[in-house]
Amino acid sequence: MSPRLSFLSVLIAVAILSPLSQRDAATRGNSALSAAPTAQPDAAARPGLAAGTTAATSPRPLTTTRAPRFERVYPLSSNEGVFAYSRISPDGNVLAYASETRGGRQRTIRVVDLRTREVVFTEAGIDAYWSTDGRRMIWLSQAGRSNVSVRHHDTGEISRSIAPVSLGDYYSWGVRDGRDLILTITGRYYFLDDDSGVMPAGSVEPCDGIGRGERPLLSREGDRITTFVRGNIVVRDLIGCDFILDTGIRGAKADFAWGGRYIAFHSPKETGSGYDIRVVDLEEKTVRTITDFPGSSYFPSWTRDGRLSFRYDGEDYRGFMMASDVLSAPARLLPPMPADLPAERQWDDIFPETERPASRLSLVMVWGPWSAHSPDALADLERAREYFSRESVDIGVLHATDPGSFPGDAERLLERERVRTARIPLAPERLPLTEAHNQNPTTLLFRDGVLVDRRMGALTWAELREWAASYE
Repeated sequence: MSPRLSFLSVLIAVAILSPLSQRDAATRGNSALSAAPTAQPDAAARPGLAAGTTAATSPRPLTTTRAPRFERVYPLSSNEGVFAYSRISPDGNVLAYASETRGGRQRTIRVVDLRTREVVFTEAGIDAYWSTDGRRMIWLSQAGRSNVSVRHHDTGEISRSIAPVSLGDYYSWGVRDGRDLILTITGRYYFLDDDSGVMPAGSVEPCDGIGRGERPLLSREGDRITTFVRGNIVVRDLIGCDFILDTGIRGAKADFAWGGRYIAFHSPKETGSGYDIRVVDLEEKTVRTITDFPGSSYFPSWTRDGRLSFRYDGEDYRGFMMASDVLSAPARLLPPMPADLPAERQWDDIFPETERPASRLSLVMVWGPWSAHSPDALADLERAREYFSRESVDIGVLHATDPGSFPGDAERLLERERVRTARIPLAPERLPLTEAHNQNPTTLLFRDGVLVDRRMGALTWAELREWAASYE
């Protein structure tokens, strides 16, 4: 067996944790899980959504035979997408997400009271995140000139331009030493004085062996972050490097529960047919698979009392769901030795079904239609391809679809956006080599058939042009 095939075998067996076996699924009540997406409870039958807050302690593991319970809480309209994550308020009563109408480029923050399904606030913008007491919400406002805004939920009062936009978006909010603390996607963080960011902002420092990590999220206690390192979810200190835990799992952004013991995220199913929600216990070093639905579950968000809100995309239901008793799911040990990406990845390692392009440089964007970033990213990829062709720049431009994408969705999106860039296949077992399970979309840059760089998130055509030029 070649070294590369051997690595892929280990990667499949260890890095992507498999769903429960049929026997395990039956133990935890698999029939109830399968029924959840198809049963629509009415508003009066949604227990717990109006419950008050409890003490800010970490959820406690359950030792009974109870299984996680699921309920639909808010459906999406047929023409509505969701830009990036959604976030549930600490009491589980109010949902904030960035709505995107299919075919449009306008994202709108929607704040929904789940008890009544009333939309209580809307504004052009993205990346809403709740304060730990649920009284305020931060987001990137795009109403007029972009600015970082904070809204008081009880009064509706809004503070504008509370921090420089250049520090980054994709906010998370914690409380450190009694002070509100904001962290951004770029690893910059700042305290709040009332609703004003205290400058200068700090920056996550590198640690030996892992660097800074990428695209971090902050714990509610403001002491740790989840981040991506070489494709794995890694938990580390915000300041300093005393605590570092490589989970060995290749998943998406991980949200901390209150108390900091648990993190939740979505990661690929073993079959490559979609995504499941998983929870890691940082003390016991175990992992639980929470969902086992036919469709995909994305971007979980914790309530204070240990429930999980998440988005579901299936044939029979598209919208937001709530999971209770999540720690009743069986736990398994984390991989004893996290699989690492090979030092060198070549074209044939990732795309063996496709002949390597003749051009010296090649760009391949890996994307999925379930990400609202994808339409913009595809449009810019198409524009970059046209620019390279018009200017006779010898750079190959291709795209590949996340194998977990819902059947037919990619084709409809490509047709709607009139994408002419060539599409190549990507096998489920090779998705981890692209690191697109961390961020959808992710773009790979090959030189002479060797992967020399990759960038997470949607890139503009100018960014693609400048990036490729730096490797010519």
